[in-house]
Amino acid sequence: MNAIIRRSPTRALTMVSPFYRPLGLMNEIEMLAREIWDSWQPVVAPTSFIPRLDIYEEKDKLVVKAELPGVRKQDLDISLEGDILTLKAEKKSEEVAEDATHYIRERHTGQYSRSVSLPFYVDAEKVSATLKNGLLTIRLPKAEEAKSRHIEVR
Repeated sequence: MNAIIRRSPTRALTMVSPFYRPLGLMNEIEMLAREIWDSWQPVVAPTSFIPRLDIYEEKDKLVVKAELPGVRKQDLDISLEGDILTLKAEKKSEEVAEDATHYIRERHTGQYSRSVSLPFYVDAEKVSATLKNGLLTIRLPKAEEAKSRHIEVR
């Protein structure tokens, strides 16, 4: 009578080298990589900040909304060159007593800057901007050459 004996191809290798564990080693490498990836956090420079924007078209004008918390309007500079809109601002740090102990310090201070290319040319003479509760709203009317015109066929 013949006996059925189960054989494992890796068993012979583990007898030769106790460190040979093909699947176990791959699992350990994967766990190590996952741990490194999960613990990674981008380094944020405390002196720079890119304001978040919403840009949308409304009738014959472009509306740009930017979040600039803590920025006063006298510290804000808006420029338009061709189709490039640039927002610059400076948020100054508040005075804190020298003997104060900080437990958390996450608020950004320093220079704010953002330049965006507009989807069409605007009439620079009719641009308006308002700053209310840290939200900057810029209304940019379309330039006459950017407006679509109906052309009648004769």
